[in-house]
Amino acid sequence: MNFKSQQLQKYVSLSIGILGSLIAGIVYGFNIYAISLKRTFNFTQSELDNIASAGDLGIPMSFPAGVIVDRFGPRIACTVSLILTTMGFLLMLMATEFRLFFSSKSWLLCAFYFLASFGLRFLVIAPKVVCCKLFDRKHVGKVLGLVGAFRGISPAIFSAIYRGLFVQGHIEDAENQKLGEFMIMLAVLSACINLYGVVMLKVAPEETSESDETELSPVRRSDIDANGATTDEKSNGPREKENKQKMSDTTALIADKIARSPQPEMNCLQMIKTSGFYYIFIICIIFAGTCGTLINNITIVVKSARIDPYSLPFPVVISICMSLGQLLGGTVSDFIIQKWPDVLRGSFLLFPGIIFIISQITLIFYNQSLICLIFSSVILSLLFGSVFPLTNVIVLRYYGMEHFGQNIGLIAASYGIGMVLFQTLFASNYDTYTSSGSKDCYGEMCTKWYFVLMTIICSCAVFLIFCLMKIERDQQQESLKS
Repeated sequence: MNFKSQQLQKYVSLSIGILGSLIAGIVYGFNIYAISLKRTFNFTQSELDNIASAGDLGIPMSFPAGVIVDRFGPRIACTVSLILTTMGFLLMLMATEFRLFFSSKSWLLCAFYFLASFGLRFLVIAPKVVCCKLFDRKHVGKVLGLVGAFRGISPAIFSAIYRGLFVQGHIEDAENQKLGEFMIMLAVLSACINLYGVVMLKVAPEETSESDETELSPVRRSDIDANGATTDEKSNGPREKENKQKMSDTTALIADKIARSPQPEMNCLQMIKTSGFYYIFIICIIFAGTCGTLINNITIVVKSARIDPYSLPFPVVISICMSLGQLLGGTVSDFIIQKWPDVLRGSFLLFPGIIFIISQITLIFYNQSLICLIFSSVILSLLFGSVFPLTNVIVLRYYGMEHFGQNIGLIAASYGIGMVLFQTLFASNYDTYTSSGSKDCYGEMCTKWYFVLMTIICSCAVFLIFCLMKIERDQQQESLKS
């Protein structure tokens, strides 16, 4: 493949990744139509949360999606996604046409939503892996951040579409909104994007570029003679030689550290034998559970504070902030790695972890305040968005590119597990304080003890981050001694 074709394939793959993330983000935008779904089928809050959890449960299926991408290629993965996703949304459409039957069988809607979410994981993982292989390593963080940004902004886009085209003025009587037509739109969109991936998504033959070589092995840029002087230095004057020597001394130290810790290439079976994997996995469970549950239930939390007339902007604000967080996370990680190559990758998660604790403490005491809910939603969604590219960068550094699909798929499973577990805790706490005969809870106790529990759990996550950093530091020191 010539250079122009390779460049074209890069951006085609990136466009598929962006479109795939856009449609996949609907899983994080469940609250867009959550109230309509609840009223349409007369579900309890626990039944509604079970459906949301079923969608989140599709996220752990990123692992089989990653395995299929690594072994059979991205086109096969997109074909699987085409079948599962389209079927899932069409079955949900069927449910809206037979409300009486499905109102007592919420488990069937759980199965339908899980099917759609499961299929979307193939559409997310396949272009992500291809983009990481096609783009230079120094741009991987930015590419992952850009692709993830569209998953972050997806709920805002679909929220605007839903409010503009499918609410039809039925703001109070949510059961009369056009939920079925919305499912038709999702089915058609996912089918078109998957077909695009089936036809166009592929990995180009690898060609080592100068920038790749510079990043992976800085010391090979010039030949060094027996006295330690480079060929460039021999042709320059004394002053330039002195300046270059000072710069090369610093560069040599960094290059030496990189050279002494070669990047490993591990598959998922080798990865699960490392202690670092379990730290990352549990940290991601906690972060995804804490933030994802609040994001999925923000309209319910706002309603419990009796300020539901202000609930409409929340999904939009959250999705925009998640999008910005993904962009910032990818860009900042690339900048830090290039400026300080020996920085501990695990430290990337430390700042989000500390802020999560502070935000949960704030929500314990001010969960009835509109300003507090807005502030906490913005901060949590910004930092939660940044966690996705940061985690990908950490996994890439620890376990390599060769089996990146299955490795990141296995780590992504933690997001779904966290959301399912914590969603259940949220629903249990909410229903405990719901008055008998009512399906809605009002007052600070609806969520207070849930946020107390989240504060404790997030503190445990920060402790695990320090453990992860210690493991990484020990490995660095070991490699320098050898």
